[in-house]
Amino acid sequence: MTNFSTQKTFALFQTPINKKLIADLENAGAKIFKFPPLVTERVDLADNMSEKLKNLTQFDWIIFPDVLAVDYFLRNLEENSVDFFELDYLRVCAFGEAVSDKLRFSQVHTDVITNSIETEAISNALAEYIGDDDLNELNFLFVTENSTDYRLSNKLKKAHAAVFEMPVYQINSSENKEITKLKVLLEGGAVDEFIFSSPEDVFALHHYLSGEIEELKREVKTSAVGEITFLTLKEYGFKPHYFHLIKEN
Repeated sequence: MTNFSTQKTFALFQTPINKKLIADLENAGAKIFKFPPLVTERVDLADNMSEKLKNLTQFDWIIFPDVLAVDYFLRNLEENSVDFFELDYLRVCAFGEAVSDKLRFSQVHTDVITNSIETEAISNALAEYIGDDDLNELNFLFVTENSTDYRLSNKLKKAHAAVFEMPVYQINSSENKEITKLKVLLEGGAVDEFIFSSPEDVFALHHYLSGEIEELKREVKTSAVGEITFLTLKEYGFKPHYFHLIKEN
């Protein structure tokens, strides 16, 4: 568990869930760098994708790589008057506990919950559940972000599985000067500790840093508020601590 120190410089995402924590840290005299949250928007489904959505039983599996994919996909189901219980006929794979938790909140079961977002770990988890020899008989619906290249999709196709990718959201990738400045500060060692309060925070930082994320894992202490966020950090390859605001005497 991390104890608060005014000698540290913290970084957090400037989200509603972090508002009180940021205020408490600032009131205690801490220096804080505030990262803007990701801006995402829905991708309108093409006619053929809407038809797939209304005929989910043609698939054997559905794969959710992140919590945003779950949110946007379930919204599409609702708007197309598709009952969530249609998903009971499919096997469901979730990239991590937070994704599974999000599905569970909507009463959607999960069959495979991975403990890592690494392609090899996910592929192994699916192969262990299904069996390598049976992949070529299965149809997968992969719910995706519009511009992300998912290595798992290619790996499944090489195993002769049928994979249909359904982009349901996209990330506004325009990077402003503020984000660029914050990245330079983070990569330059100006931050002692990055505090995460939600799985969305972890996903956002992973997106912002992409190729530089491994260096951050080595150089910056990461802390989590809550168990699900803690598990998400581990799934993304971090070595987190739990954070609790305990002021110095």
